[in-house]
Amino acid sequence: MYIFIVLLQWCGNQLSLTIYTLVIAAILPSLINIILNIIIFSHVRSSARRIHPQAISALTSDVTAQQPKISRREISLLRQMIFMFLMFIGGWTPVYIVNILDAATDLNFMIVQIAVIFSQICVLGIVINLFIYNHELRQYLSNKIRVCFHC
Repeated sequence: MYIFIVLLQWCGNQLSLTIYTLVIAAILPSLINIILNIIIFSHVRSSARRIHPQAISALTSDVTAQQPKISRREISLLRQMIFMFLMFIGGWTPVYIVNILDAATDLNFMIVQIAVIFSQICVLGIVINLFIYNHELRQYLSNKIRVCFHC
């Protein structure tokens, strides 16, 4: 830890390092997340259209064919992706912005702690969300808990 502090002082500009940390730890992963979520959603949408052809479009002519509506499954996937993205952005970006502000000015310690607690709540929300939406894990854990309490 001491070596890191010495290296940070040696670099000279701590503000640029905190901005770099924000870009590398929050903005770049967010862009990668958006790109991958778009690829996943388009793949799910195209495979759903292949598996379940639209009966309406088969009955109508090509001129009057409408754009297929988004199914409940696709809406659920999109909602899940947006929730996870917002929890990531909401959890990590404030901490790094507060870190930048702390490097530029003398920021109140309470504000730093609030940002850290908010990021921890977001991480907890992501973990709880993953437990809720993973049916196999939920079933496995409920079976293990039932076995423990019946012994």
